[in-house]
Amino acid sequence: MSLQIQYSRKIAKELGKVAVYLPGEDIKVGDIVQFPHGKGIFRTAPFGSFQKITDLKNLGADYEVIDDSRTSDSYQFTSDNSVNFKFDLEGKVDLGTEKLPSGNGKLHISFSKKGAIFFYALECNKQYINNILNLENEIIDNGKELQWEDTFLITSLTVAKKAFVAQSISKNSELTIGGDVKNTSTGKLKLDATAKINLESQKGDMLIKNWSKDVSVFMDVMRFKKKTFQKEKAFNSDLLLQDELRFKVKLETIDLSQYINE
Repeated sequence: MSLQIQYSRKIAKELGKVAVYLPGEDIKVGDIVQFPHGKGIFRTAPFGSFQKITDLKNLGADYEVIDDSRTSDSYQFTSDNSVNFKFDLEGKVDLGTEKLPSGNGKLHISFSKKGAIFFYALECNKQYINNILNLENEIIDNGKELQWEDTFLITSLTVAKKAFVAQSISKNSELTIGGDVKNTSTGKLKLDATAKINLESQKGDMLIKNWSKDVSVFMDVMRFKKKTFQKEKAFNSDLLLQDELRFKVKLETIDLSQYINE
């Protein structure tokens, strides 16, 4: 199984999200995409890297994108039994507090399995299309020449204010992060969006999205289905012209649980 499919399946299974791969890729709400690496025997999963085909603006569709900034969620995820942490923090540890010393700390992360993931995304906000079902009538008039098979509409996008993501390519690899590293009494990394950290060292091969701002991490998608619904005969004064197949584009929701164990 490829690394990108491993990544997408893990994020789907553990977080219930469709992952943007690679994190931070240029993608927008309203994009129409395909997932060439997600193709299966019977259907295509929204897994792995994507290819943009077009977008709703190019189809002339009238739609509204809502910014949902009422709440911000943060996510920390590591692959089970294949990612280990070791904190190296200067100063004394105060066991009576949740936060431990920070400022010149280091976090050593070791990976013991190919494809293992370390995922840290802070203050994530979502943008989404308002009133999706109205789009079906928009698309029927504007998208007749588009190939709809195995295409998906990006209906929402979750963007992290700051994020750091790493996936090991090697069976064994490690990296060290330095700077405003904080630990908690439960042994988890704790950062805020203003933290200044840097990648100090790396051993082994891995894919890394370094500590960056405005990183696209998750998306919601709906699958396009092209439905033929009638034939329409056209006439001129003398000749019966060829029948014209009319169709309607339908949007179908995605159940991620169907793809996780395939």
